[in-house]
Amino acid sequence: MDFHLTEDQQALVSALQSILQDHGELPQGERLSYAYHHSGLQALLKASGFFDAAREMGALEAALIVIEAARLPVLVETGASALVAPMLLPANEGVDGPVALIAGRDLDKAHRNLPIATTALIDLGDDVVVLPVAAGAIETVKSVLAFPYGRFRRAPDLGAGRRIAGAGPKLRQWWRVAIAAEAAGAADSAVNFTVEYVKQRHVFGRAVGSFQSVQHRLVQCHAIARATYYMALRAAWSGESVHADMAACYVQQNVGRLLFDLHQFHGGMGVTTEHLLHFWTYRVRALQAEVGGVNDAARSVATKLWPAPTVAQQGRLVQAR
Repeated sequence: MDFHLTEDQQALVSALQSILQDHGELPQGERLSYAYHHSGLQALLKASGFFDAAREMGALEAALIVIEAARLPVLVETGASALVAPMLLPANEGVDGPVALIAGRDLDKAHRNLPIATTALIDLGDDVVVLPVAAGAIETVKSVLAFPYGRFRRAPDLGAGRRIAGAGPKLRQWWRVAIAAEAAGAADSAVNFTVEYVKQRHVFGRAVGSFQSVQHRLVQCHAIARATYYMALRAAWSGESVHADMAACYVQQNVGRLLFDLHQFHGGMGVTTEHLLHFWTYRVRALQAEVGGVNDAARSVATKLWPAPTVAQQGRLVQAR
C-alpha cells in the first residue's frame, strides 16, 4: 500500500527538492572523501525556514525534510536541527545548529557531526544538557563512516550548558525517529544507485541486473528502504515513543542485509571511495549503533508493549495457580 502526501506536504517536499537538486552536487575534489558537509547548503536551508517546519507544520513534515536531505551524497545536518531539537525544546527556544547528539556515558568518545556542531544535546539518562560547542573545543577524528567525527579535547563542563530535567526519554524518542528518517533517505538513494549500476555492469555477456537472483535481492533491499521510510513517518506522525523504538529497531536490525547485498552488486567496489555508494551506505552503518543500537531499541519496545506485572498482578497470578 502506498500513501500520498497532503498538498501542503507535497509543496514542502517540492520546494526542498528544488533547492537540493541545485546545491546538492558533490564537488569533484571531494569524490574520494568519506564525508563532505555542505555548509553552504546547511545555511541556505536554515535561512529558507526549513528547520522551522517541525514547529510551524509538525513532526511529520520535519521528518520529510530529514529524509529528502539524507538522499544526497553531501551531508546536511537536519536530523537534530530540524527534528530532534524543535520537538525537544520549548516553542520559544531554539538552538544554533548544526547540532550533535551525544550519549552522556560516552563523552570521551568520538561522535558524529561534532566537528561541525555549534550546539550539543547531551543525553544524561533522565536529563538533557544543551551545551554550546566552543570553537577549538573539538578534535577531528578520521573515520570511514560518512559523517564528520570528532571528540572533545577535554571533558566538557556540563555546568556551562542548560539542563532540562526529565527530557532524556523524549530526546531518545526523537533521536530514534531521526535515525530512521536519515536511514530511509540514504537507503533509498543507495538502492536506486545500485539499480542503475547493475543495468550498466555486464558479466558473461549480460547485464548483472538481468539475473533473477539479483532482481529478487534488490527487491528485498527496496522493501527494507521503503519499510524504514513508512515506519519513520509513522513514528513522527503519531508521536508515540514505541513507534520510534520500532522504526529504529527495524533499520538497525536490517542494516547488515541491506549493505551486504548493495556492496556485492557493485563488485565490492562500493566499500571503497571509487563509487558514490559509500556516502549513503556508510552513513546508514554509522546510525546502526546509536541510542544503544538494536538491542536497546528492541528492549524498549518489549518493555512498553509488555510491561512487567505489578506486585498486585503477580499476587493474583500466584492465587490463580
